[in-house]
Amino acid sequence: MKSQAVVPPEVEHVLTSPPQQTPRAEHLDPFLQAAREVLELELGTTVQRGKLQLWQGSQTTQDVTVIIGITGQLTGLAIYGMSEATALAAISRMMGTEIEELDDLALSGIAELGNCVAGRATTLLGDRGIDANIAPPVLLQGAGSRISTAGIMCLVVPLATDVGVIEAQLAIKGR
Repeated sequence: MKSQAVVPPEVEHVLTSPPQQTPRAEHLDPFLQAAREVLELELGTTVQRGKLQLWQGSQTTQDVTVIIGITGQLTGLAIYGMSEATALAAISRMMGTEIEELDDLALSGIAELGNCVAGRATTLLGDRGIDANIAPPVLLQGAGSRISTAGIMCLVVPLATDVGVIEAQLAIKGR
């Protein structure tokens, strides 16, 4: 007798469905506006958007990466990555003193920066009638980890500041 794996219907649906649609501009814009507002306020810098790219498949982390889950009418991830030098410069600017190592306090500050951007984005989405919530941030330290976006296309935008480039990645879909 041949054994068969039993897969719950909702899992089978995900496995047999084609990759999800591309995130829509009306979902991306609030995240980019929020990033600009928060970075300008917290870092006292201007923000220049780089070229928008579309990625499919798993993403590779940078030296310091903040990951924030998005739930509600949207589902997915907001990911903010940067080099260690950019993280140190950003946290130094935020704290008003030179920070030379990414200790627990510094990493907590970087995670909170990502949390503020995502929180502001959900407020802007709410202004557009889109209910979205965020999960507490997860911070990864060390480049090269792979993050699966579970078939959701990822929009990637580099945000150039005078402390370095922060890469915003948004992998969300509407429900």
